[in-house]
Amino acid sequence: MNIKQRYLDYFSNIEKENEKIKAYKTITKTEALEALENNDNPFPVVFADLISTKGIKTTANSKMLENYIPPFDATVVERVKQAGGVILGKTITDEFGIGETENSFGTCAAVAHSKNITGFSGGHKGLIHSGAQKNGLFAYTPTFGLISRYGLISPASSLDGIGILAKSFANIQNAMAIVTGKDEKDSASHSSDVDFLNLEDIDLSEQKVAYINKFEHFADVGEFFEKLNIPIDEVAIQGLAYALPAHEIISAGEFATNMEKFDGIGFGHRSEDYSNIEELYKNSRTEGLGLAVQQKIMFGNFVLSEGKYEEYYVQALKARTMIKENLEKVLENYEFLIAPINVQYTAGLSLAGLPGISIPFGIEGLLITTRAFNDKRLLEFSKKIASQLAGDK
Repeated sequence: MNIKQRYLDYFSNIEKENEKIKAYKTITKTEALEALENNDNPFPVVFADLISTKGIKTTANSKMLENYIPPFDATVVERVKQAGGVILGKTITDEFGIGETENSFGTCAAVAHSKNITGFSGGHKGLIHSGAQKNGLFAYTPTFGLISRYGLISPASSLDGIGILAKSFANIQNAMAIVTGKDEKDSASHSSDVDFLNLEDIDLSEQKVAYINKFEHFADVGEFFEKLNIPIDEVAIQGLAYALPAHEIISAGEFATNMEKFDGIGFGHRSEDYSNIEELYKNSRTEGLGLAVQQKIMFGNFVLSEGKYEEYYVQALKARTMIKENLEKVLENYEFLIAPINVQYTAGLSLAGLPGISIPFGIEGLLITTRAFNDKRLLEFSKKIASQLAGDK
């Protein structure tokens, strides 16, 4: 089968399945076939509709941006295209990453229902890991700053980054090799000279591993690690119960600030029903933004308001610092920490800026983290775990 026919088959499958799985917001068949020309190393990718793509609609799944076509690529898109990536489409996401939609996990569904494609999505609250577990995928959220956020329509700038989804571990590796590294357009980005393509074959029995014993089916997890001769110790992370409320408060404050530019005047949907500037502003946002987004903005303005900032926002920041310090303290004694995949733990990683990988396992999945910028070791450990799981099937 020639390369063009392979991609035509991709699109045949997408067009047949999308009505059922509701994964794609925009299908880019014409652009993809053009990208195959003079491409020596094509590989299929999808991007969530929160990631800017030059010449392709990027709507954040919102009426506010329903006709927005970016004049630039996000850095992650630029790097993927330079490496030969062929964009199959933009995938459905929650409105601005936090609102309601018909499929919160559009990128996960797109990857799960196609052969060998890699997906890139926003990582609000680390929910990319929950979507991956439900669809039998690997998901990787690197240390905050390893992947540039430039071009990401982000609900919360200090919390959110871009995550990677794939059926195969090799695709996670390849993506990390392509997209990580310093970007002058993102002040939070970090340089990286790590070779993610060549991972060491580590001895699992020599690794120091801890787990948070909140698995409802821990017997399965414990039996698996015992079989691999991996000693694991139970630990508790003080303050982790506050991860979700702290994340909600901080992200709401940042979201309210980030959304100020979408006013119908300088940017975004403009209402035709107004008689003065105040009505234009109000009606544009009422028409252009869904109820959940409006509520998040209102909550964000509330926690940032005079008299409430100290009571809510500052306390959430203190909780964030406590959770980050307590996670780091555990990771001083253990190289890897394992937990079930749920929003409390993924939100905790987001608050701390730590890397995380989710591996399909049983009902709850495995969420594994390590110290900041220890991403290569995390991938080495996780690759070995994943290969052992594959061998058990």
